Amino acid sequence: MGIVYTTIKVRNPLKDKPGIEIDAKVDTGATLLVLPEKVVKEFEFSFIREETVKYANEETAQKDVVGVVEVEICGRKGWFEAIVEPKKKYPLIGAVVMESLDLIVEPRSMGVYPNPRSKLPMAEIE
Repeated sequence: MGIVYTTIKVRNPLKDKPGIEIDAKVDTGATLLVLPEKVVKEFEFSFIREETVKYANEETAQKDVVGVVEVEICGRKGWFEAIVEPKKKYPLIGAVVMESLDLIVEPRSMGVYPNPRSKLPMAEIE
């Protein structure tokens, strides 16, 4: 599908600080939210646990998980955990954030948009 970037707003809802807008890479093949260590330190996100992660090249590593991270994309907000990547220069938005906020990647424009089937994020339940 190609590389898609979008502007997101990141904030620590547990601190009395405003959020920042930052360009993020959207990877529909990734699962979790990933934040650069610089952003994690700036917002003082709390350490939750260590997690084993697997990269696209099949390598694994132990990484810190932090939270609570408030992410806003296309006017939709949610609270998430994030993997900390010391060398990363930009956030990575994975499927958990995309699904939770009910967002889609439109292949022609290479943009991120709210799901046109819903006015609000929706969860399909039985």
